[in-house]
Parts: sequence; structure tokens; C-alpha cells
Amino acid sequence: MSSSMSSRERVLATLQHQETDRVPINYSANPGIDTRLKAHFGLDPRDSEGLRQRLGVDFREVACRYAGPRLHAELPDRRVDPVWGRRTRWIEHESGGYWDYCDFPLRDADEGAVADWPSPSPDDYDYNQMVAEARRLRELGVAVFYG
Repeated sequence: MSSSMSSRERVLATLQHQETDRVPINYSANPGIDTRLKAHFGLDPRDSEGLRQRLGVDFREVACRYAGPRLHAELPDRRVDPVWGRRTRWIEHESGGYWDYCDFPLRDADEGAVADWPSPSPDDYDYNQMVAEARRLRELGVAVFYG
């Protein structure tokens, strides 16, 4: 068993059911925890990559940047995904808060309503940017996934 596998090697070995130096890890946290972890490690609040490196995170996400028109209107007291229309609201608690999904507009939708729901065109994405980012992350030796 290697004691110095790259993240990419570790994830690929895991997917092939081979022994690794440790279990691959990913990272996701609400904004409050993310901010406190960055402060704990003395990182800039915008340094997400630095935090992932400090935590030994093996995965990095790449996604196509949407370059098309806004498909879903903003709503008061909500955060609305401009592409897919997902709606979240801020839930405050004693140590910060988080965005929680709410207002499910397609919950009771029939086929017609689903068909009429504004959806992005594949032509409205910047695929070149995603390819460049995937190549950059591969050079870091991390496992890349599309999310």
C-alpha cells in the first residue's frame, strides 16, 4: 500500500476496489462552517481551494458555466437559481445559518406544466471553460467530477 498516493490515484484505486493509503474524502459545508474553517486555518474567506488543500480533499467539481439568459425571476426573501428555478430561503440559527430548499413549484405539476417550465438550452453553456478547468485540476492530481 502506498503512503503517498495523489488524490486522483486514490480515487481511481478506490473505484477499482484496490487498496489505498486512506479513504478518499470530499468536502461540503454550510457557509457558517466554511467561514469558520477558513478562519481557523488563517485563510482568506474566498480561498476555497486553500481550504480543500488543508483538509486533504480528494475531489474537485467542474461544471459548465451558464452563459444564457436568466430563465427564472427573482423573488423577495428567496434565492432563485436563474437557470433551473430552484428556490431556497435563509434559515438563521445561533451559529449562523444556511440556505434551505423551499417553494417547490413543480410539486403537483402535470406533464404540461413540466413541459412549459423554462429550461436552458445546451447551446447556452461555455464548454471550453469547463475543459480548461478540468485540465487545470487534473494537473493538481485531484479527482475531477461533473456536478
